[in-house]
Amino acid sequence: MGGLIFNEESLITNNIFRFESRLKSMTNRFVEAGAILTTYYNIKENATTVDRGIRDIEQLFGFKSPLRFNKIENFPLYGFGQANPTNTDELGIEDINVEGECQILPSTIVPNPNDFFRLNHLKMNAIFQVVDVQYDSMKIEGYYKIRYRLHSTSIEILENLDKQSVETYHTDLDSVGSNINPIIQADDFIRRSQIQQMVNQMIRSYRSMFYNDRHNCFLFHNQDHGARWFDLCGNEFMAKHSIMNSENTSNVIILHDKIRDSRKELYYNNSVYNWIELGAPKRMLQKFHFSMMYSEDYPDSSFYRWSDGDIQIIQPLALNQVGMNNRELSYFDDTQFRAFEDGGLLPTSEFEKLIWKFINNGHSLSINDVSLYTADSLISSYRNIDVFLYTPLVIYIIRKILRMN
Repeated sequence: MGGLIFNEESLITNNIFRFESRLKSMTNRFVEAGAILTTYYNIKENATTVDRGIRDIEQLFGFKSPLRFNKIENFPLYGFGQANPTNTDELGIEDINVEGECQILPSTIVPNPNDFFRLNHLKMNAIFQVVDVQYDSMKIEGYYKIRYRLHSTSIEILENLDKQSVETYHTDLDSVGSNINPIIQADDFIRRSQIQQMVNQMIRSYRSMFYNDRHNCFLFHNQDHGARWFDLCGNEFMAKHSIMNSENTSNVIILHDKIRDSRKELYYNNSVYNWIELGAPKRMLQKFHFSMMYSEDYPDSSFYRWSDGDIQIIQPLALNQVGMNNRELSYFDDTQFRAFEDGGLLPTSEFEKLIWKFINNGHSLSINDVSLYTADSLISSYRNIDVFLYTPLVIYIIRKILRMN
């Protein structure tokens, strides 16, 4: 008879780090006073030639300045309170100062004294200088508090900042507060946006081609066999990773279990989807054969209740189940299998190229490995079965590459 097991050590350990886990929560973006967007000039240390002993410089700006910056567009600063100018005329000359403090969230940048920023939505040309940085030294990735002052309102200073900027970055505000680095180089930011738009187009096309609202699932009409195919493991894969839902949209499809089968986990273990989730190890590469089951065998399914007897269900087969009589159906054909197995033979289809790269170079892929023509395989493919089977795999791979970069 089973009982409830209480572990004191686990209780204490988990509660100790419960608060620390909130540090990387995306809700950090909604701290008191909110965020204000800036153009931030962060010192690029390996391009700055400041004397390491006295850290003295001849001038901050101009051709004699040793300072070099990374220019970061739309960088958020938090807790940016109201700036109250103070006027001091101790020497008989008006000297207006503007000072304040604000915070920088973890996993963004490391601020430095002599960083500069300007507020994107401030109509006047105000350039602020970071004069002091305090940080949480107990954590590897903690909050930073910076103290700033108004340095100048000169257009010339702003032009010098741009001239002394080595690289330009953009901030992906949707990634702020997450484990994904939100600071992206300008060229990469544009390419990421193009890839995301392409993925959204792929999702719209796939849903229009294969989604069946009566059964709330994706069905492929196989004209050669005169039947509609339902991918049991593909349905679970798409539901688990929300494959067919675009990011930040309210138009979502919530997939659910269509089939009640005690062997479903075994089927998934034998499927191409489990292999992809494992990182597509080459030692486990196979053609991934499958057989077909009739929907009449599942009286609890909507297929049976609606008397759609033409729907057949894809059942993945383990290697020891593959015999002479059930090798006709597989996710990869002979040509594709040989191309994937041969690390030097690159396939022709964009879908197949991406899967090939994921198999052979999965841990070192970048966004430049994702072709902007990948969606063409979905739109113009003459083999609809490849589109039906491979599109969820390709979208999963693309999103994984975007998370890695």
